[in-house]
Amino acid sequence: MHTNPADVKLPHGALHGVRILDLSQIAAGPYCTSMLGDFGATVIKVEPPEGDALRAFDAVFSAGESAYFFGVNRSKRDIALDIKTPAGKEVLHRLLAEADVVVLSMRPSAVARLGLCYEDLAPRYPRLVYCLITAFGETGPRAEQPGMDIIAQALGGIMGLTGEVGGSPLKAGVPVGDFLGSFLACLGITLALRVRDRDGVGQKVSINLLDGQVSLLANYVAAYGRTHALVRPVGGGHPQIVPYQVFEAADGPFVVACLTERFWLLLCDAIGRADLKEHAQFKTNPLRVRNREILVPLLAEIFRTREREYWIAQLGALDVPVSPINRLEEVMVDPQVLHNGMMLELEHPRHGAVHTVSNPVHLATTPAAPHGYPPGLGQHTDAILKELGYAAEAIAALRGAGTVR
Repeated sequence: MHTNPADVKLPHGALHGVRILDLSQIAAGPYCTSMLGDFGATVIKVEPPEGDALRAFDAVFSAGESAYFFGVNRSKRDIALDIKTPAGKEVLHRLLAEADVVVLSMRPSAVARLGLCYEDLAPRYPRLVYCLITAFGETGPRAEQPGMDIIAQALGGIMGLTGEVGGSPLKAGVPVGDFLGSFLACLGITLALRVRDRDGVGQKVSINLLDGQVSLLANYVAAYGRTHALVRPVGGGHPQIVPYQVFEAADGPFVVACLTERFWLLLCDAIGRADLKEHAQFKTNPLRVRNREILVPLLAEIFRTREREYWIAQLGALDVPVSPINRLEEVMVDPQVLHNGMMLELEHPRHGAVHTVSNPVHLATTPAAPHGYPPGLGQHTDAILKELGYAAEAIAALRGAGTVR
């Protein structure tokens, strides 16, 4: 675990000099801009005076400072601004005039009501990279419906593939709909910046949570399109590979993953069943999939005879892919996770240590440097307004009118 101070400077960050205006709320947009901020971009988060709704999801730190908000909002500054008022719009456009990127996450109709469509902004700010994150897309039958992570997982097929055999569908334990949207937005923004630097003109980046979930089905769609064989949940297993699943040892579960024939042959040696290598029903992966209901119980009976630690050592010694199933508290102290520097500790002036995950993108010469701490609502309002040229009297007037907080 490592700590990065609030005043860290990133003069050589991969995105040093890039200014990002974050008008997004909840998870997908804020996590995207946070990761870009890790690489040195100057990120200004614009919140309504009442704050991002994510702030109220829990009260782990204090009211209005949820752990969820803290987890996805580091490496940025914060201004509380009512962009629905004329004075607030003026401030917003001063921010846009200096921005390289703007990120929004709302329904298309809301974007239009605020006058923030790409078509509204592009003529005025031709170099601006404009990223809009929606639930389902900007047009189409669901475009104006409310959407969020669990809806994206349900509609995009992830929940339809997840769960025990014959059981109720399950959503993934983490917000894969939102966070995959974050990663795709990062990719789209960096690609658009590359083109802007080459051609001198910005463009629109459109991301939606549904498309992200559907993109995860690449291997399943190819198979179904060819065979039309139905794919249903297989619990801790895999519909296309056997054995590739959870097994129960005498004292708890672990995972075995024979992705290739080589690993299957090694597994047979590791469990002392070399005879299975040439078994007519198990000789190839398609055969093992077809005879899953015979092979899996056979392996399960073997694995139940010894403790998990024994099997992990036995299989690992022969290079069979095997792993314990870590709970959250075990992930946070896992030797490989710690070696990779993925546990991050940020220092908050009131709350002390804030534990979060580090940036998973590892660049050799311009690495990520997560810094600061999740900002308080409007924490940098005055400083940002001064940088935009507002005098003290004008700032006081904006505050008195409730335009800023």
